[in-house]
Amino acid sequence: MDLDYAKLGFKCGIEIHQQLDTHKLFCSCPSLIRDDQPDLVVERRMRAVAGELGDVDPAALHEFLRGRTLLYEAYHDSTCLVELDEEPPHPLNQDALRTVLEVALLLKAEPVEEMHVMRKTVIDGSNTSGFQRTMLVAEDGTLETSKGHVGIPTICLEEDAARIISEEGGEVHYRLDRLGIPLIELATTPDIKDPQHAREVAEKIGGILRATTVKRGLGTIRQDINVSIAEGERIEVKGVQDLRLISKVVEGEVRRQMMLIDVRKELLKRGVKSEDYDAGHVDISRLFKDTKSSVISDALSNGGVVLAVNLRGLDGLLKDMLGPQLAQYARALAGVKGIFHGDELPAYGVSQGEAEATKRELGTTGVDSYTLVAAPREQALKALEAVLGRCKTALECVPEEVRRAREDGSTEYMRPLPGSSRMYPETDEPLVSVYAATLKSLKSSLPELRDDKAKRYVKMGLGKELADQLSRSAEAPLFESLAAEFEEADPNVIAQTLTSYPKEAVKRYGVDPSLLSEEHFRQVMSLLSDGRITKNVIVDLIAKAAENPDEDLSSLAESGNLTTLSDDELKKIVAKVKSENEGLNPGQLMGKVMAEVQGRADPSKVKDLLRG
Repeated sequence: MDLDYAKLGFKCGIEIHQQLDTHKLFCSCPSLIRDDQPDLVVERRMRAVAGELGDVDPAALHEFLRGRTLLYEAYHDSTCLVELDEEPPHPLNQDALRTVLEVALLLKAEPVEEMHVMRKTVIDGSNTSGFQRTMLVAEDGTLETSKGHVGIPTICLEEDAARIISEEGGEVHYRLDRLGIPLIELATTPDIKDPQHAREVAEKIGGILRATTVKRGLGTIRQDINVSIAEGERIEVKGVQDLRLISKVVEGEVRRQMMLIDVRKELLKRGVKSEDYDAGHVDISRLFKDTKSSVISDALSNGGVVLAVNLRGLDGLLKDMLGPQLAQYARALAGVKGIFHGDELPAYGVSQGEAEATKRELGTTGVDSYTLVAAPREQALKALEAVLGRCKTALECVPEEVRRAREDGSTEYMRPLPGSSRMYPETDEPLVSVYAATLKSLKSSLPELRDDKAKRYVKMGLGKELADQLSRSAEAPLFESLAAEFEEADPNVIAQTLTSYPKEAVKRYGVDPSLLSEEHFRQVMSLLSDGRITKNVIVDLIAKAAENPDEDLSSLAESGNLTTLSDDELKKIVAKVKSENEGLNPGQLMGKVMAEVQGRADPSKVKDLLRG
């Protein structure tokens, strides 16, 4: 079913976090991601405390209640005391600041006159200090899209967080190699019209970022997407890394909110009240002493219990609806692997008899359902508390949440949406002024955007599709260099030599084109310009060069019979084909000659000889 996003009151904005290709933001350590064993590990815990107004941030409280131990892994030669929060931050990385200012100017944003480094509270342990340093660099930018202007109200420079290496048994291992890498953070206004528009916006912003000094590759850019509909609430989906998933994530979140709204309406229609979910739990472990469910039997054999609660009015509203939401809360707040509920049982080894016995024990009848969890007692109690709390929320609204994007485009609950009062000044960093002369210098040397580059390539003679492909490619600088060096060469042939021909060589011969250097391609174009090869053998020559990367391409062309045939050789072949195929029309003769010469002759020259 197609959705009418305007009618739904759809709102969507994107926050993009892009790593910059410089050293770290507040120290001189390299921005280097490492997979080798760390040199030291530091153990810490975090606590939720009240702010100046006496309030505790709900997201901070959520993390504290998880009771996790934080283990920070570091290296002697690429991390320092700044990352461990044992030393004040060093002066701001000026290269990173210049890059962010470039992006701001490309987005027609207005840089602020004076920048203040701020501390933004971070509650998941990914920053050793408990906060992230960030600074507003520019405001009021704009992005042109196919569906109108999208505002860029803020552009910030901030430090990246540590990355999770593992999480098990209440212990979280963070590695400090990523902590402190400079990030540009920019946010759009909620003017995105639909899921496809969201992807377009992300792609256009990504193109602008990649025109500057940013890191490339998986994990260097992250999109957080804020989505809401009229009867729902703002949901922040974190960590969408694949552009192809953006539209799927957005549509999925809209449908999830629509589902939750429908569930709420049905629960109210069934007369369910909040106090119905104050029900106590029942220990039903004895019902499963001979169970075939491996999950339950493993829990019981390890000293765990099976606890269950009745869920008023939820029969038929759990499977593929509220059930996954309940399970996600139980996992996030109690650390259980999952829960069972009435809409899906019997299944997973739970028999029909065990399911019926559970309903009798709980007094589950009519439109009621139930849930059960197998785990250590305290963990099971915490899981059921999370389930019942989420059921109460289902009666009230779509809860504001932070959710995590999965690889398949679905999302899962992470934590409540943080409170708004999370920023306060960083007292260890001075104010940063941006001078008019600096902005003037940056404006005079702004990088060319991808769309503008593609248009210029079209003017050079490339087809629109090839120009667009090349403008997105890392081979664009080499293309421009070769086009300038070999002015008489067809730009389309140069572009194909760098983009499609290596792929064709892989397809035909299974070679590895990554072994080719810029000099290999320069030699190809030199041989082509000198008339020693034709464009028809470039794929074959690239394949031979990949197989023999240390060999001179001229020698490879000679030994591989790829050099252009002499006029005498070509005349003999044409005469031979004509004598052996009397009665064929010129087109048929042309095909036979070209098959005979195997790309080693210019087709126009063959055509002239056939006419003679």
